[in-house]
Amino acid sequence: MVNDVKPELLVQLELAHGVPGLSAPSLKLPYLSHLPLAPPEASTKPSKVYLSMSQTSSQSDSPPSEVAALKRRLAVLEAQNAELRKQPVEEKGVHLHLEGWVIHRLVCLTECVEDLITEFDRHVTLGIGLDDDDASLIDPERYRSYKKLATWCPSVRKLVHSVVENGELSCVYSKLNKGADGARADDMTQLKVTVASWLMQNTLPPCPVIQGQNKIGRGFNNNVTGRLICPVDYDWNDPVVQQGIRDYHPDYHVMAHSWPAFLYKDEVYDPSNPTDGLFRGKLLLKIFKYIFTSPTSAEMEDQEQLDPELLSSIAYVAVQLRFALSSTGSWRIIDDKFNHQEFYDNIVDFFELAVTSDAAKEVEDLLLWWNRKVFGCKHVSTYRPQRVEQLSVARCSGKR
Repeated sequence: MVNDVKPELLVQLELAHGVPGLSAPSLKLPYLSHLPLAPPEASTKPSKVYLSMSQTSSQSDSPPSEVAALKRRLAVLEAQNAELRKQPVEEKGVHLHLEGWVIHRLVCLTECVEDLITEFDRHVTLGIGLDDDDASLIDPERYRSYKKLATWCPSVRKLVHSVVENGELSCVYSKLNKGADGARADDMTQLKVTVASWLMQNTLPPCPVIQGQNKIGRGFNNNVTGRLICPVDYDWNDPVVQQGIRDYHPDYHVMAHSWPAFLYKDEVYDPSNPTDGLFRGKLLLKIFKYIFTSPTSAEMEDQEQLDPELLSSIAYVAVQLRFALSSTGSWRIIDDKFNHQEFYDNIVDFFELAVTSDAAKEVEDLLLWWNRKVFGCKHVSTYRPQRVEQLSVARCSGKR
């Protein structure tokens, strides 16, 4: 393009862009080698070309139309070049927003990204080993959340090992947080309608009728939803209990210190064996499949093998289900006396802080149950491989 321009015009272009001494073959703009020479847009303003008195004769030697055409062409190319420079920034913003979707679903319920990274920085400043969860020096729950964040968000791993300007840092935090909050809000909006539809398909429909967009008739105002979110330490079949909960009687507080009935298989709780059937509720499983696989898979029996993180995600699903069944219209951490954050933390601790071998075996069996229900029995070898070194072939080989 530029090699065909007359030398006199090249001098004019040099002065227009403040690049004296630029040779004709090297006059190129970055990012433009693949672009066609498109005609200028009507709204594009041509770049100004300033000429000295000694150069007016060169301009008069060339046809005026050629100079004007060249200026217009240059203006278009500059605009296209500026647009191309913006694209990587915009694409990075979209990527960060999408990456943020996993934060509340798999990492933490309410924490902001900057708070988790601050906890990591405090860890480093105190000289604590990165795998050391010393509760006397750090916030163990928040640091566990940071480690999950670093696992699921590659941008965070890069961020903590690089020097970033404050402006760019704020932009990264904002994009990730908006993605996280947006995903949680989308799940709540969809589940509000979906859960109502599922409950209305029961053999005995709820009374009063549950509306998809209106939550007033849910919670303890409805016999079906009230039974599901009733603490298992109370007997919902007792009219005194129902009235006591609705009247906020001090003997019937509804708090996160008691598991809601929907967490248990068939909503049945055995005080002598409190973990029997826990986290095996039918509706809980259905919501998990709706969010983490696909809405249609919630109705299906068998799935292909996926690789989700099943610990924090079960806690997230439990919070979403509890909120969908309640009469609360908008998201809040504390609903009356029920603290969603404490509820979430209690579930995560149940899975991650199994201190005895029996508790660890219980969690292992529970996760096996979830994998079989969500991903199908035929994929069991993927999520629980056999210990082949203890089988007959390995034993025979060891004796040869």
